[in-house]
Parts: sequence; C-alpha cells; structure tokens
Amino acid sequence: MTTRAHARAGLVPLAVVAGGAGLAAVFATSPGLVAYVPPCPIHALTGIDCPGCGMTRGTMSLLSGDVGGAIGHNALMFLLGVPLLALLWFFWLRDRVGGRPAPAWARSRAALYTWLALTLVFTVVRNLPWGPFTVLAA
Repeated sequence: MTTRAHARAGLVPLAVVAGGAGLAAVFATSPGLVAYVPPCPIHALTGIDCPGCGMTRGTMSLLSGDVGGAIGHNALMFLLGVPLLALLWFFWLRDRVGGRPAPAWARSRAALYTWLALTLVFTVVRNLPWGPFTVLAA
C-alpha cells in the first residue's frame, strides 16, 4: 500500500470515532433522550428479554456518561461486547493502516462460538424469575 492509501484507509475509523464523539456530545447535553427509546419488539410480543434488550437505552446512557446505567440496561453488551468491539476495531485499523492482520484467535471459529454460547447463556439467565438473576433483566 502506498502512503496515500494508508492515510485514506485510516479515515474510516477516524470518522467512526468522530461520529461517536458527536453523539456523546448530543447525549451529554440532552440526557432525557433515553426516555424516547421505543421498547424491544421481541420483549413486547413475548415478554422475554432477548440478548439485545436494553442495548439502545444502554448505548444512550453510555454516551451521556452514565456507565452504571448502561451496564444496568444490558450487562453483557457493556461488560464484554464494548471491549470486544473496541479490540476488533483496533485490529481492523492496525490491518488497514499497518498491514498487520488480527491474531489467529480473533479470527477463529472458537472465538465466534464462545461469543455465541455466552450470548445464549446470558439470554437464558437474564430471563430466570429468581434473584439474583432478575437484576439482569432489561
């Protein structure tokens, strides 16, 4: 890759960061926007919290600086998902700009299956009607 191509490849991740910073600025100045999030359609139809229930409200809470609220809306997403997404974003950026691919474990089927298994277990556990599992409900 040429130097110019490296510079262009780095623009997409920088645009993502800039967009996230812009959203954070909007929600930091208007934290009441969380109240306008529509309910999850799966939860509305079945009464079951899906693995994604609470992610939108949690993202809005995170962008407004309420980390505890974000974790309260969807613990799996914000304790494991956000760090994993940041790590994968870093590997993608490193590959685009520096030409170094992600490590083998990040591209393995075992990593994918582990994430899917954790998501399935989280979905079952967050729907159990007993304490302390009820804390995980969205």
